Amino acid sequence: MLYLNYGGNIASIVLERKKMRVVNMLATYNEKDNVGPMVETLERIAKDLSEGQNPKYEFVNLVVDSHSPDGTGDVVRELAKKRKNLFLLETPRGLGVSLIHGYRYAMEELKADVVIPNDCDFQWDPELIPQMLEKIEEGYDVVVPSRHIKGGKDNFNSFRKLTHFVSNTLFNYYWAGIREVKDLAGNFKAIRVKNVLDKVELDKLNVKGFVIQSTMIYELSKTGAKFVEIPAVFGNRRAGESKVGLSKQFFKDIFETVKNATRIRIERSRQFIKFGTVGFIGFIVNSLGLELFYRIGLAPGVAAAFGAELAIISNFTLNNLWTFSERKIFKPADIVKKFLMFNLTSAGAIAIQFIVVGFGTRLTGDSLRQLWLVIAIGFFIIPYNWFMYNRVIWKKKSA
Repeated sequence: MLYLNYGGNIASIVLERKKMRVVNMLATYNEKDNVGPMVETLERIAKDLSEGQNPKYEFVNLVVDSHSPDGTGDVVRELAKKRKNLFLLETPRGLGVSLIHGYRYAMEELKADVVIPNDCDFQWDPELIPQMLEKIEEGYDVVVPSRHIKGGKDNFNSFRKLTHFVSNTLFNYYWAGIREVKDLAGNFKAIRVKNVLDKVELDKLNVKGFVIQSTMIYELSKTGAKFVEIPAVFGNRRAGESKVGLSKQFFKDIFETVKNATRIRIERSRQFIKFGTVGFIGFIVNSLGLELFYRIGLAPGVAAAFGAELAIISNFTLNNLWTFSERKIFKPADIVKKFLMFNLTSAGAIAIQFIVVGFGTRLTGDSLRQLWLVIAIGFFIIPYNWFMYNRVIWKKKSA
C-alpha cells in the first residue's frame, strides 16, 4: 500500500511554465540525521540558481521514504510545515519500489520537467546539480555523475570495490550490455521528462533493490535518450550507517542483479536477432535480384548492385516496423526523408558488394558469384549496416 503525505498545496507550486521545474527526489531509509541538512543544501542551491530577474528554474524537493523506523518521515513532516515546495511520499521498503513510485509521482503530481534522484547521505555531492542542469540545457537527456571517467573516483574499501566491479562492470556493462554510460550503479542523475522519462513503462519494471539503477539506464536508453557523464567524486557518508554490507538483502541484490542482467542481455539480443532475420530476408531478395539481373545480361558486379537496391526496400520496411519498432518512423514526410537517408547510407553496402563480388569473380570466375555475395554480406555488410542503422537511421535522439 502507498501512503502519501505532503507539506504544501500542489497547486501552489504550479507557476509559469516558462520555468523548468526540477524535482530533487531523495530516496531515504533511516536518514533522520541527513535529511534536514540535505533539504537545506538543496534550498541554497535552488536560491543561487533562481537569483536574477529571469530565473530559469523552479525547484521542488520530494523525499521518498520507505517508512524509516528511525523517524525520517516525521522529520520531513516537520520541515514541510514551513515549506510549500517540500513533499513526502512514503512507500513500501525497497529502493527500486520507492524510486518507481517517486518517478511516477514527480511526473504526474509535481509536473516535473527534470527529475534528479539522489541519496540523502551526501556521498553524491549535490553541488553538481548546476552543472547537470547545464548539460540538460545543452540538449542531453540523461546526465550521470560518474566515478569511472577522468576526474571521477570513489572511496570504496576492497570489499566495496570488488562488489561494485562485479555488479557494475561484469554483470551490467559487459554481460547485460548496458554501455550508454560507464557508471551504472549510482542513484544521482538528471533526467529529462518529456519524451524520455515519461516514455519509460514504470508499471512494467519488476525490480526491488539496487538493480533499479542499471535498469533505469537501460530503460531510458530504449527511449532514444542522449546520455552524458560528468566526473564525480563519491565521498564519505555524512551521518548514519551504510546500507551496503553482508546481509540477507545483499544476497537478494546479487541474485536480482544476475537475473536482471540476463533478462536485458536476452532482450537486447532479440533486436540483433530481428536485425539478422531481416538481413536474411534481404539476402534472399538480393540473391534473387542478382540472378535476375545477371540473366538479363548485366555484369555480376552491376547485377549485385541492382539486387542490393531491391533488398534496401525490403530491409527499410521490415526494420522500421519490427527491428527498431520502439523508434519507429511514423510520419509520411519522415518516412520519405529517412528512406532517402537509408538509400544514401546503403550506398556503402552497394559499393562493398560491387567491389567484393566484382573483383572476386574476376579472380575465380562468374560461377562463384553467390559465394562472393555471401562473403561480402557476412564479413562486411552486416557490421556496416548494424552500425549505420543504429547511428544514422534509427539513431538515439540527439540535441
